[in-house]
Amino acid sequence: MDATRRRRIEEYVRPIAVGLDGITYFGDAERIARAAEEIAGDDPSPSLDRDLLYLLAMFSRQEKWVSRMGQRSRTEIFLTSIGVPATAVRSLFRGLPRLASGPRTREEAVVHDALKLESLGATGIARLLLEGYRERQDFLEMAGAIEKAAGVEMATEEGRRLAEPRREAMRRFAEQLRSEHG
Repeated sequence: MDATRRRRIEEYVRPIAVGLDGITYFGDAERIARAAEEIAGDDPSPSLDRDLLYLLAMFSRQEKWVSRMGQRSRTEIFLTSIGVPATAVRSLFRGLPRLASGPRTREEAVVHDALKLESLGATGIARLLLEGYRERQDFLEMAGAIEKAAGVEMATEEGRRLAEPRREAMRRFAEQLRSEHG
C-alpha cells in the first residue's frame, strides 16, 4: 500500500479515533501501527500481508464504530474506492473482532501483540492508574491491577520479547507501590 493510500486511511480513521471512548486518541492508532511493524520485523514470509497488517492496526480500536449499522458499509465503500482489494476489506472485518482474544492469522497475531504492548510498561501503568482513580480504587487495588495486567498473554515470539522489559517495569512498580503504601 503506497503512502498516499495510507495517508487517506489515516485521514479517515483520525476523526473516529478521537474521543470515542474518552481515552483513545489518534496517536494510539499510529503507535499500534508502528508496534505492529516492529513485531513483524523483517519477516519475508509471503504469507504476511503488510497491507492487511496496516489496516488491522489502524482500525484495531475502531471495531465498535465500524461494525455499526451503516458505518461498516461506509468504511467498505471508502476502502474499495481508494483501491484496497475487496479480499483485504473482508479480511479486515473478519479479523477485527478476533484481535483481542482469538487471533487466527499471522497479521491478527501481530496486531494483537501490538495492542497488548500498549497496555504494558509506563503507558499501561498510567492508563491503569487513571482507570483506578476513576473507579475509586485504593493503592493496593491499583497495585493488584497493574500486576495482573503485566501477565497479559502475547501471541508471537517477538511480542513476548518486546513485552518482557515492560512487564518487569510493571511488576517493580506494583511492588514499590505496595511497599510505600504499607
